[in-house]
Amino acid sequence: MAEDLWPDDLADVNLVTPSVILKEQAALLGEKTKQLVKGEVVTQATDKGFAHRFNIVAPTMGYTYELFQLSHGVAFYPGSLRVAGQNTFRTIESEEALKKFLKELFSSQQTLTIVRSILAQVRS
Repeated sequence: MAEDLWPDDLADVNLVTPSVILKEQAALLGEKTKQLVKGEVVTQATDKGFAHRFNIVAPTMGYTYELFQLSHGVAFYPGSLRVAGQNTFRTIESEEALKKFLKELFSSQQTLTIVRSILAQVRS
């Protein structure tokens, strides 16, 4: 039998991935709009780590709006975030910085206008 050189606590992981944070927020958007407008997180593995797209979706209309993209390496942070319609990237250094940025983005006038406009289209 081969000698086990791995530490015993290898699988003891309590890390919260950016993907989990984004998916939680996507679900909360659906709850707040009675599922008329939902959040959707699309994740792809890349040669450098992972890329996540956060979309605002109107399922009954088949409409999707990409709000932002977040990419990061295997270690999660730092990450690089780009808001749709902007050509600049923002570096996200930690889980706390990601949450702070998302709170600001989700409460921004631009995001509120987008969500409310899509919601009005769904209701019309």
